Amino acid sequence: MLFGIKMRTSLLINCSRKEAEQVRKRAERQRRTVSGYVINIVVRTVEFSDALVSSLGRSPFFQLPKGKQVKGVAPRTTLHIYCSTADAQRIRAAASQRKMTISGFVLSCLRRSWETETATR
Repeated sequence: MLFGIKMRTSLLINCSRKEAEQVRKRAERQRRTVSGYVINIVVRTVEFSDALVSSLGRSPFFQLPKGKQVKGVAPRTTLHIYCSTADAQRIRAAASQRKMTISGFVLSCLRRSWETETATR
């Protein structure tokens, strides 16, 4: 922090229009901003992963198997996600550890959250 000001940055998440619409709808249902919704889910995933690493002594494998990875489905769009510099660094590091793009990592976190939410209904 510089003089009590929290430094902010943003991430551009490349996704399908359908995924972007899903994010917007779910954020609205939770009365959150799109950025707040996405960052909440992704940071929780990173914190959970960090806790697993400390207890297991190794990094869990979160990347989708090659045959199940979602390919560039048209039409595409971009979500502009605002977050703290520290959150952005953690997200970038987590994506790098998993050998994933930042967009791929964020979308995998969102999909897992959606699957969990659907399964618990």
